[in-house]
Amino acid sequence: MRTHLIALTLLLVPSVALAAGSSPRVVAKIRVGSQPCAGVAAFGSFWETNYGTATLSRVNPATNKVTKTGRLGAQPCGIAAGAGSIWIDGYGTSRIERVNRKTLKVVKRIKVGINVWDVAFAFGSAWATNNYDGSVVRINPATNRIVKTIKTGAQPTNFGIGKDAIWVGDNSPSGQNVFRIDPATNTSTTVPTGHPRPSGIIVTADAVWVANGDATVVRIDPATKAVVATMKVGQLPQQGDVAPDGTIWVPNQTDDTISVIDPQTNAVTNTIKLKTGSAPFVLRHGFGDMWVGSFRDRILWRIRP
Repeated sequence: MRTHLIALTLLLVPSVALAAGSSPRVVAKIRVGSQPCAGVAAFGSFWETNYGTATLSRVNPATNKVTKTGRLGAQPCGIAAGAGSIWIDGYGTSRIERVNRKTLKVVKRIKVGINVWDVAFAFGSAWATNNYDGSVVRINPATNRIVKTIKTGAQPTNFGIGKDAIWVGDNSPSGQNVFRIDPATNTSTTVPTGHPRPSGIIVTADAVWVANGDATVVRIDPATKAVVATMKVGQLPQQGDVAPDGTIWVPNQTDDTISVIDPQTNAVTNTIKLKTGSAPFVLRHGFGDMWVGSFRDRILWRIRP
């Protein structure tokens, strides 16, 4: 299991209580596979990987029902869409799995590095982070072959996609840098955050938001590569996303909350409290809402900002 994930101990039935004066509301709690890990909105559906049951759930956003389930390799998590397919990282298999979006069958398994952490599709390619190898690979979707291996060092984790760069987090014990990859040259440079384990990455038009292991989020100016703001969030913040209203949502796995950050003020303006033990992990936007899996149970939350 990924080293920083909370161990599965007790199956809980979650509920939600929002902070006083808040506006977000839960519109659906969707039962998927065990340990829902990450999701993506694509091809008219929302797709969620299930780490514990090694499955992929396809959800109809109009009905909030799972319409099909596909089998994957061991411990799938990161997911992306591109070139007409769904791409999934197989953490337990060290493979990227390319899935047919209609049949949900794996049509290609691409061997990458050890313990592949995340997958992205950008700049005409599929990308994978190899957590134990300290590298990022670029895959040509036309051939399903690796065309470039980029050494970052440390333990690369989550992707954030910008207009001209790919940003990558790091969860190595001593790491305090994120990595900026130039897709034109396939080269990586380090960008300091000043905080340990900067793993989660969210990229907006004018900022790179990094969730760190010390319960902070930093805002980096992508032009100057400087940290311009630091915000205190919940314990063990993970991979978040941008809401339709432009706010930054960061799930905090240990204290079962979601921090909502206003990019105009660089302040946490709302805290969404999930049931104790739900362990929200990767949060994504889609169909006007925010979607996050509870890593300790089988629930995919749909929350309307």
